[in-house]
Amino acid sequence: MTVSKTVKQWLKYARTDIKMAKASLELSSEYKNGAAFLAQQCAEKAIKGYLAFMKVRFPKTHNMAQLLAEVEKINPHLAKTLSKSKSLTAYAVTYRYPDAERKPLTVAKAKIAITVAEKVLVICLDEISSIENG
Repeated sequence: MTVSKTVKQWLKYARTDIKMAKASLELSSEYKNGAAFLAQQCAEKAIKGYLAFMKVRFPKTHNMAQLLAEVEKINPHLAKTLSKSKSLTAYAVTYRYPDAERKPLTVAKAKIAITVAEKVLVICLDEISSIENG
């Protein structure tokens, strides 16, 4: 199975998002909300890249549980491995708008979001690579 241009684009955007998440948080703790959002975007795009690689149509959503439900249909073990990414869904909207934020985001939580997203990206890249080289 070869990696299509579309899959490469999803993964490229995921890599860019995680780099921007890290860089923004390194600049200032003031950017913690944006960093968490970018972490969520990284994980979302990595999973969508995996699903596209597997030729699975996925919904236009930021809800990580919905995306993982699609992964579970084809690879339950992978879905379980990626399950921590469900926690990132809140960062897609909640911390981007003042009327949505109920409780301030901490730098520690933004860092955890980045760690989770980076693991999702690495796992998806490894899974695609092992299937491609398989």
